[in-house]
Amino acid sequence: MDKKILVAVDGSASALKAVDYVGLMEGAMIRELKVTLLYIMNPIPPSLRRDSQRDTASFKRLRDLEARNRKQAALVLDKCQEHLVRHGMDPEAVEKKSLPRTSDPARDIIFEAEQGLYDALVMGRRGISKAQELFLGSVTNKVVQHAERLPLWVVGGQVTSLKVLCPVDGSEGSLKAVDHMAFMLGENPECKVTLLHVGASLGNYCTLDFVETELAEGIEADLMHSDAQCMDDFYARALKVLENAGLGPDQVETKTKEGGLSVSGAILEEVKKGGYGTVVLGRRGENRSYFLGHVSDKVMGRAKDMAVWIVG
Repeated sequence: MDKKILVAVDGSASALKAVDYVGLMEGAMIRELKVTLLYIMNPIPPSLRRDSQRDTASFKRLRDLEARNRKQAALVLDKCQEHLVRHGMDPEAVEKKSLPRTSDPARDIIFEAEQGLYDALVMGRRGISKAQELFLGSVTNKVVQHAERLPLWVVGGQVTSLKVLCPVDGSEGSLKAVDHMAFMLGENPECKVTLLHVGASLGNYCTLDFVETELAEGIEADLMHSDAQCMDDFYARALKVLENAGLGPDQVETKTKEGGLSVSGAILEEVKKGGYGTVVLGRRGENRSYFLGHVSDKVMGRAKDMAVWIVG
């Protein structure tokens, strides 16, 4: 089955790195991929449109500006297609689309992604300082916050690793992430993925210091027991989803990290230690889950030379 993804580009270095990531994944990991490159053109000033209806000179300026916008879009889209072709992608599998800006660029991108029924939306993330780690750039940030109905891939830096990490917490949100990963990477005998669970700890639920050590230890034990039961059931379901997608047991590794670091810290430590290039996260956790949502923001904000898939 064909997979359709939309890649929003703007001519920036970060957008080109997102395109390169798609080329890397298509060449080695994702079968039967169709890519649409989307460029949102600069807006035409409303005053110029009004003046063009009654003034010949204004009409000519309007047409010249529209022609310049189309030329700029074509240059950017052609360059992005060249990058994909250099990665080995068939030019026939790449569509180039430029659209006039009708409102906010983020809204235009989301509208096209949802109306086109794409399987994922891909965007680049500019490099940021630690103090700005939650600010991904105005357009990408807005898309992250509002594109809840489709998977979003945010690419930060130059990704070279094909290793895929999927942190899970036993929730339906995690299972949706596994399902999306299985759909995109399925039927590939070379693909290997790791499911990572950060074990439950009292610190992830409560910031209070317990004076009663025995009480704290009892609660911690209850949490760990409940968490273990939840994850046993979750792994059975997740492994079945991956198996149905054509990923055998030898292609799936499960890991658990216990205590110590925060959940986002544990994930980022594993990414660095294992040299992963892609992290797949659910957008929201439910019930017993405690990290999806704000943790995906932290992981995405601190990601370097890595792509983060956020699955709603």
